[in-house]
Amino acid sequence: MDRMSVLCIGAAHWDIIARAEGRVAFGNDLPGVVERRPGGVACNVALALARAGVEVELAATIGSDPAGEELAAALAEAGITLRLQRIAAPTDRYIAIEDGSGALVAAIADTRALEAGAATLIDGLATTDGPVVLDGNLPEATLATLPAFSDLRLVPASAAKAVHLLPLITRGAGVYANLSEATALTGRAGPESAATELIQRGARFALVTAGAGAAVLARADGTTSALPRPALGSVTGAGDALVAGHIAAELRGLDDAAALDEALAAAARHLTGDTA
Repeated sequence: MDRMSVLCIGAAHWDIIARAEGRVAFGNDLPGVVERRPGGVACNVALALARAGVEVELAATIGSDPAGEELAAALAEAGITLRLQRIAAPTDRYIAIEDGSGALVAAIADTRALEAGAATLIDGLATTDGPVVLDGNLPEATLATLPAFSDLRLVPASAAKAVHLLPLITRGAGVYANLSEATALTGRAGPESAATELIQRGARFALVTAGAGAAVLARADGTTSALPRPALGSVTGAGDALVAGHIAAELRGLDDAAALDEALAAAARHLTGDTA
């Protein structure tokens, strides 16, 4: 099972991360560091899986522009098998502002290329028995045309977009969500109650994180919880690292407690910049 390929479907774009040297106040012009790196939920998960030695494919829409060419080259160099839908539009971008600790202050995602090309992208997919990671950035109408994957795993991308995934949850998909996303899906305020409610609504499993609080992995036969490692750093992409860590652990045959521990360790490594 450890050589099974994982398919990631969704956003692939350039992240532009601006980190201030200290606290960010509204309207201030601050010194800091600005970096550009490949991003998007599906892209981040695919990159982390590739670093873990997992065979991974990425189905995404990018523009037919120099930024798209650069992105495709970077992903191929990382060892990802690409299923790219190229369209005559600029490649998507995500801009985030972080304070000196790495905490997110604000972010804007320009996903017009993904939205324009999503229907054609999904039409070209075939069913597979391996794990399939679906990024919640896909348009709601496109989700209804998704093939019936046997091991579908949902990553909502935001609380606002999470509710679009409910029909897939009732069909037995697994769910990775932070507490705000899980609350949007269930109305429950705590990680354990939200994870349990997701199971009751049909999810095969639910892994709900709560910042520095305990993360909960729920299945129909019970729950497992663990505290995350204390770590400070860029939060952008940390949840995606957790998803990849959990999948990689399951592919190695680890049980729920060990897989949750591996997932939290992967998120902590991302926060501290240890992604080698």
